[in-house]
Amino acid sequence: MTLKTLFTHLLRSSSIKIVLRHGHIMTLSSSSSSSNSSAGKESDSFVLGASAGADKTLLWRRCNAVTVDAKARSLLNRLRQVGRDLFLPVGYPDSVAEGYLEYQFYDSLQGLCTYLRGVVSTSAVLVAAGVGDAEATAMSAAMTWAIRDGFGMIGGLFFSYKASPHFDAHVKEFRLLADVFNDIGLTLDLALPILLTLTAPSWISVLPSPYLLLTSLSTLCKVFCGICAGATKGNITDHFAISGNRADVNAKENTQETLVSLMGMIMGVGLAKWLHCLEKKDDTSALGDKLMTDTQYISWTIFMILTVIHIWANYVGIQRLQLRTLNGARAKVL
Repeated sequence: MTLKTLFTHLLRSSSIKIVLRHGHIMTLSSSSSSSNSSAGKESDSFVLGASAGADKTLLWRRCNAVTVDAKARSLLNRLRQVGRDLFLPVGYPDSVAEGYLEYQFYDSLQGLCTYLRGVVSTSAVLVAAGVGDAEATAMSAAMTWAIRDGFGMIGGLFFSYKASPHFDAHVKEFRLLADVFNDIGLTLDLALPILLTLTAPSWISVLPSPYLLLTSLSTLCKVFCGICAGATKGNITDHFAISGNRADVNAKENTQETLVSLMGMIMGVGLAKWLHCLEKKDDTSALGDKLMTDTQYISWTIFMILTVIHIWANYVGIQRLQLRTLNGARAKVL
């Protein structure tokens, strides 16, 4: 066997056994490896076997020197790169305006608080609608919800007509106002079971239902929130997309919102189950003159803590938003 053949086997194989007799190659057996492209360093080792007369056995083996730490670092780097490509615009941080990451962090925090508060308030809305009440009918609930949504649509049209000329000039103000509307709507939802138990004023008796009035007000607030947030979102996206990457910035914001929604869903399910377990332990027969059960007190405490965090995150996030455009108030300062 020639030297060229030997080197060809060395390059293509991961393990070769060579039997030498009087300095000449008598037999050569090799085994190839299915994956020689592993990340890391490779080294060659030669082992001379025991003598058997005039024959000597030379074993050559290619050894993979990849350590566990190197593999862990490689996996971590890949995960970090995947997360960067999935949630941050291409070319970050040079492709977006200053303060992008801070604003998105506080915006995600307030979104998470809103999702969790929605879980708490939805339970109160369903209880006020008659879920679990044998006298309540599905048709009456459906009619109430349809009328409520109709009021919300009409109110949204009127609000858009009056406020739309001012959205571009007051982006930060309307962005903050959107979450104030949302806070009011969610608070009304949570307070529905309590408000319906109170003695209503005489002028409310002319309305079809106090529940319809309260849910319509809550829906109006949520519609106003959606209009304000949607109208200002485009301006904020344009502010951060300094490299002509508006579509990319908008897409990455959607992926961030999806992640926050998934986190809120997981946490919300756990919170709802915990509150449900507490409701089973409540003794409603001993309620007496109290307006709320122990579970309702806990729900309100959680709701108020989340609301404070929500307002704080919105305020700080809006402060981090340094717009480059001029409105009337900024022009007067100049």
